[in-house]
Amino acid sequence: RISGRMDSLTKASALAGAVSMFTMIQYMRRGMTSVRANTKPVPRRTLTRVRVPMAKGAVAISSSFDSGNIKVLDCTDTKDIKLEIHKEPFTEGTDKRHHFQWFYFRVANAKGKECKYRITNAHAASFSPAYDGYKVAYSYDPSSASPTWTRVAETDYKPSKAGAEKELVWSFKSEQDSVWFAYFAPFSYERHQSLIATCAKNPLAEASVIGSTLQGRPMDLIKIGEGDRKVWVIARQHPGESMAEWFMDGFLKEIMSDSKEAKALRKGATVYAVPNMNPDGSVLGHLRTNACGANLNREWQSIPLYPGYVAPSDERSPEVKSVLDKMIETGVDLFIDVHGDEQIDDNFFAGSQGIPHWSSRLEDLYVLLNHAVLKCTKEFQVGKGYGDDDDPTFRAKNSKKDEANLSVASNHVAHRFDCLSATLEMPFKDTTKTADVKEGWNPVRAQGFGASMVGAFVPLLPVLRGDIGEEGRQWLAHAKDELKDEGTDWYQEGK
Repeated sequence: RISGRMDSLTKASALAGAVSMFTMIQYMRRGMTSVRANTKPVPRRTLTRVRVPMAKGAVAISSSFDSGNIKVLDCTDTKDIKLEIHKEPFTEGTDKRHHFQWFYFRVANAKGKECKYRITNAHAASFSPAYDGYKVAYSYDPSSASPTWTRVAETDYKPSKAGAEKELVWSFKSEQDSVWFAYFAPFSYERHQSLIATCAKNPLAEASVIGSTLQGRPMDLIKIGEGDRKVWVIARQHPGESMAEWFMDGFLKEIMSDSKEAKALRKGATVYAVPNMNPDGSVLGHLRTNACGANLNREWQSIPLYPGYVAPSDERSPEVKSVLDKMIETGVDLFIDVHGDEQIDDNFFAGSQGIPHWSSRLEDLYVLLNHAVLKCTKEFQVGKGYGDDDDPTFRAKNSKKDEANLSVASNHVAHRFDCLSATLEMPFKDTTKTADVKEGWNPVRAQGFGASMVGAFVPLLPVLRGDIGEEGRQWLAHAKDELKDEGTDWYQEGK
């Protein structure tokens, strides 16, 4: 404020300063306009507006927070709350569609109310058939250190009426004033930063930033160990697959522990971990893509399947580019890309058998990887996975010979570095052998699964390069016998 007591000279000075400031702002605006004209804009989804209750007994629904995603169509009748999932930006070049499936929102003023929720566009979601048999997750404490996420038993994927499209429908009576619903337990960006801080202050770990996302968030890398073998583990290329970062939380905390397995892995390998490949998509509440709609797991290389599309690039996938550049610098002996699968109700690996230079050495290492994990946890199995529906013996194989999509991370890394490389999939639903009816697959189990991977990696270190040796061959023969007992023979010659 300029005091009314200012003399005329002071007022003139202030006016001149204001004019000068106005001129400078206009100049800056023209400069920014020029920059923007040459920069492709990054789409941003408008935040969902909180529906303030206007009548007694109404609920308020919001997703205007980290990882939130829902659009309220009508919440005036608690017995028929109509919702939609926001679509992600269009995926150019590769998928050529608007992805959506992830949802996460809060319902307030809900205590004691019998509410029925309908996601009306569920039938058009990216993997809509996966809603069959799925149960919505809910929590009263999503931000706590160890949140509890329970499944809503009364969840159905069905038409609202005869002849209508299917909707995701569930009924729930809240015991608290507020309840949160989600496709799976979210791993928030705040929780991500807490994990990075935990690693950074541990003397066994080195935390660094190797790049930035389209929206300027850091690409965090954790380095642990001093051994010769270079082990890379990345997670959450698809941001809605939040179980992948719960897995990384358990994996990183275990590798920094005093356990025998952790000490052995730190001694024999240098582990590079990227807990979240897609921070922007995670914050924006996306299932599959980053801020501009790029599917990062189709951004590792330009391929003829997507003519004219260049990947990775600073314009669409700087997240992948920064990580791949670092991999080229360090080398890779073992690579695991951690994901979640909407449909299959189990944990499993998808290999890179279809790459042009697939060899018997890589095949043997893939068998040993599956066996090592199978021996370390009851949460893993080898009987179910991706494959050819016409050839059930092709289970757990990513693609047939010479048909691998080299824009996919595990295929690209296997091909570029001639190394053991696989995609690890976890369920949105649950496992079969260790099913939990109340909570399904959940954060605690994903963390435990991640921790078990430390012990599984240790016996692999001596055989990752060169001849596997006599001990390796004995292990391989034993592994094949035990895998056969698990009811699968996908590893057999000719299959």
